[in-house]
Amino acid sequence: MADNKKDFEVFTSVITALAKDAAAKVEGVYLQRPKRKNDAVEVFFLPNEKVTVDIYVTLFQGYTVPETVANLQESVKNQIEDATKFKVHTVNVQVVGVEMESL
Repeated sequence: MADNKKDFEVFTSVITALAKDAAAKVEGVYLQRPKRKNDAVEVFFLPNEKVTVDIYVTLFQGYTVPETVANLQESVKNQIEDATKFKVHTVNVQVVGVEMESL
């Protein structure tokens, strides 16, 4: 049983890192840890080697939410599926803020 817990922690760390790396490559967003959450990325394991990923981001002003979120979802999905045995069931993106340009 201890091995399963250790495997779970390793998989969580790997998938979290992959999601963060994928998010860093998407123009117009940055990860933002919301209040009452430990991290900007949360991973949930589902049956049949599937995962759901929740990501909390701030968008930069001037980027459209639907297009930017879709790019982020696709980037995260591809990164995880290309690097692991897991299939991505969903990537839930929560936009927690908008970064206004400083004057």
